[in-house]
Amino acid sequence: MADIIKVLQIIIPIFATILLGVLARKKGMMSEEANDGLQRFVMKFCLPCVLFDSCLTGDFGMGSVTAMAMVIPLVLLSSLWSFRMRKKRYPYHNLPQLFSAQETGMLGIPLFMTLFGADQAFRMGVMDVAQGLVAIPVIAILSADTGEDPSVRHIVKKVFRSPLLLMSLLGLALNLTGAIEVLDRIGIGGVITQTTGFLARPVSTVILFCVGYNFSLGKGDRRQVFEICGLHFVIFAVFCAIMQGILCFVPSVDAETRWAILLYCVLPGSYLSAGLGKTKEESAVAAGVCSVLTVVCLAIFCVMAVVVA
Repeated sequence: MADIIKVLQIIIPIFATILLGVLARKKGMMSEEANDGLQRFVMKFCLPCVLFDSCLTGDFGMGSVTAMAMVIPLVLLSSLWSFRMRKKRYPYHNLPQLFSAQETGMLGIPLFMTLFGADQAFRMGVMDVAQGLVAIPVIAILSADTGEDPSVRHIVKKVFRSPLLLMSLLGLALNLTGAIEVLDRIGIGGVITQTTGFLARPVSTVILFCVGYNFSLGKGDRRQVFEICGLHFVIFAVFCAIMQGILCFVPSVDAETRWAILLYCVLPGSYLSAGLGKTKEESAVAAGVCSVLTVVCLAIFCVMAVVVA
């Protein structure tokens, strides 16, 4: 009975928050502009603070480093495959973005924090940083078709201006160099972590609310939506098996790293994909794929919560 209550304490707040987002949209309680503003606030300020704190205090082992290294080639392969499929079977301009990045920021990190605590968020964060090396150039390529400068300089700027990347690298640098210990001794370290910790608090609630607000599945393109969802699920299931198998050869891999890889692989594709559509149909299909995969992810997350509890 105690385990059931513990699982419900994890799951019910998540679904309640998502349902409030759905209700807010249906009842017109909040405009799309207000929802977009909430998302920007969290993604540009709050979530970078979560990753900074987690990387600052994280105990990085070979498991996390190996997972980060594996994400890059695997996501690169799926991205190249999706560009090929875009020409052959699914002529959607924004299709590659669904396969070049998992939604670690808007969904993965908050869910992982719910199970294992904010201090373990770095395990998802390092994979987010790794996939960014593939995803951000893909974003630049896709947006270049709409008039943006596709030069190497432009792509590099996008990569290194990401607040998530910058704050993750800063926290990692302070951790690995021992600089945070010096800052703690002179009293500055506590001020920094208290400030970033304060900003990090609304992340899970706001992001899950926005997930509910953005949920969408139209009737017109359901066949294509479910086909792409099936392909996405199969590809990342294979990636999960590969990554878990390789970790068997890495000594002393902790359970949290394995759970992080599992959650990463069942996440939906990047929610940015809908915004990269050139037509309403492309945006609707991408939104539908993300919505269906979000439901699948939450269902698997519930099973994870039961096992972890």
